[in-house]
Amino acid sequence: MRIAKREDWQTQIMPAALAPIWVEKFYSQDEFDRLIAGVIPEVMEDKWFIFYESPWLYLHRSWTGLFVFKVRFEPVAAGMAIAEALVNHDPHQYTEIEREHDIAILRTLLDSCISRNTGNRR
Repeated sequence: MRIAKREDWQTQIMPAALAPIWVEKFYSQDEFDRLIAGVIPEVMEDKWFIFYESPWLYLHRSWTGLFVFKVRFEPVAAGMAIAEALVNHDPHQYTEIEREHDIAILRTLLDSCISRNTGNRR
């Protein structure tokens, strides 16, 4: 399986304006391995480019390369947990202001990344 790397997709730089969001989530080591494999868009419907550079997972919009989220993980018993999550807070780039919405989107993206990489382990 190909592991996503920053240079696999054209991305915009992260803005200085970032806002923390609280996302409590635990991953088994197997789930974490699938998560950090990332996502390289393959078809027009793939809307996200996701890659990991320890200790952060970066999530960019695929069509524009716009940075939206980054998530840092820390080891816990039998796996990894989200330690910190940040969202783009630059009003010229990302206009979502409802943090609960951001949390829901991030949770969905992380879960879909794990599901997408099932069976494609390193």
